[in-house]
Amino acid sequence: MRAVRIPILSMVLAIACGLAFVARAGIRGPGKYCGVIVFDRWDTCFLLSGPYITYISEKVKEDLRTYKGQAIQVDALDVFQPKNPGDALIRKYKIIGPAPKTRSWFALDGLELSAESDFGPEAAPRFAMQIRNVGDNSVRIGSSEIAPVLVALNPKCGFCPSDGPSAAVITRVDLLHSPGATWEYTLDGVSYSVAFAIDSATRPPDSFDLLPGHSMTTKITFQVPFGQYQFLFSYGGGVHEEKSLASNAISFGVNGAGVATLLE
Repeated sequence: MRAVRIPILSMVLAIACGLAFVARAGIRGPGKYCGVIVFDRWDTCFLLSGPYITYISEKVKEDLRTYKGQAIQVDALDVFQPKNPGDALIRKYKIIGPAPKTRSWFALDGLELSAESDFGPEAAPRFAMQIRNVGDNSVRIGSSEIAPVLVALNPKCGFCPSDGPSAAVITRVDLLHSPGATWEYTLDGVSYSVAFAIDSATRPPDSFDLLPGHSMTTKITFQVPFGQYQFLFSYGGGVHEEKSLASNAISFGVNGAGVATLLE
């Protein structure tokens, strides 16, 4: 089997850990933060809210374990952001409760998110992102609110706020503004590249209506160095603002030839 190569885009930039193709700048200081509580394959904890990740320090994450998979709001009292734009680490917080729903035009009720592997005969790290309307009413979906996330074990990058064993190497992107992106960076004299591309045949329009019982599926393919990864995606939210949804997570490994295999 041979690895699939993703076409290199004309826009290439140096990255620190998780620096996005779309520059989503903002100082991450003390205050209220929302997100779905995620404990990844390596037990690193973070809030996932749309395109944004906010890590929870290893020293204080246990209070959030019972909220795994739920969208909650916390009052962050100590926040560390090594680089702006960039993700942040919450080192002290108080739990407020469920994340609020504030934007009336932004519908989440009745939606379910699911991710599935779609490696195919070439064993490329490709996945299907599906949003299904299981409710009773039509829902307007915005592609700018669909955000893929790729977490890596021991990523080779600098300025990373995570103090756990893993961190996101793709974050702060969405399907509307960054349907494909490529990063290249050098660390300790070694060059690395991380890339993703959205399948043109399944790329969604800027916005669309999802009828009850209907679903939308988009396929995404990654090009990453040898290592272990976990993929999931989010819909809605924002780092401070409000409730969001998250899909299931899929763990996989990539060998030196770019061939992907699922991990249990």
